[in-house]
Amino acid sequence: MTVNHTGAIVLSLLKHELGSRRLAVLGWGIALALFAVMYIAIYPQLSAQLDSFRALFDLPMYRAFGMEITSFEGFIASMVIQFIPIMLAIYVIMSSTETLAGEEDKGTLELVVAMPLKRWHIVLVKATALAIVTLLILTIAGVGGAIALVAIKTSLVVDLTAMQLFLGILSAWPITLAVLMIGLFFSACCPNQRSAAMATTTIYVVSYFVESLAALVESLDTVKAFSVFSYFDSTAALFTEGIRAGDVAVLLATAAFFLVLALISFERRDITVGQWPWQRAKSGQKN
Repeated sequence: MTVNHTGAIVLSLLKHELGSRRLAVLGWGIALALFAVMYIAIYPQLSAQLDSFRALFDLPMYRAFGMEITSFEGFIASMVIQFIPIMLAIYVIMSSTETLAGEEDKGTLELVVAMPLKRWHIVLVKATALAIVTLLILTIAGVGGAIALVAIKTSLVVDLTAMQLFLGILSAWPITLAVLMIGLFFSACCPNQRSAAMATTTIYVVSYFVESLAALVESLDTVKAFSVFSYFDSTAALFTEGIRAGDVAVLLATAAFFLVLALISFERRDITVGQWPWQRAKSGQKN
């Protein structure tokens, strides 16, 4: 089979993966855009009331969970930027674990691996499609938020620009990509989608609470570095100082690491058997 023929099949599979998720892009993109629009739109009415709660939100417990309302930038960072990747994680975890283990559960993975492609081609195509889909979702959300910000500037004076808000929402993509590849790894490794989704969700939830509670419990400082949320800025500094390149590099490296693990795991996967890796190893020894 020629390189051109392989490339054509890869491109066809990529188009199929993207096309099958077009409704998810629109649905999640618009939903997250409306979420951002809602908080931006209600700020002018809330700003006066929030003054009486400033002392409350200065407590360490609230700051540990990223709650900052001393400025419009802090309010948007706390209520919009922080929660967009958390909400998007629902789609990310389900889609990343559905793409391999889920397809095996439904009996469609056999058809995919029967294509004249290497297994690593299949994993890379699916990973690329999911990465593009999540980027498009965040782009739609960012555009919606930026438009809402421009609209309220007619009645409210704020320093935050539409471009800063757009880039701030897009800053959720690296952490989304890291979680996406973690889910893809478990999808390639676990025997079914349910176990893959449970494993990915557990890591995600523990990661969130470890990073949040580390501000209150000193003993958690030693494990804080292993939380992906430690490298996601959801404070007003994101707008004033910009996205930290070092944090982005860590998240992208994490995504690349788990993508490699997914490639290795899927190469060793025995389709339709539904076994854990250690069970596969025992089966291999018997054979």
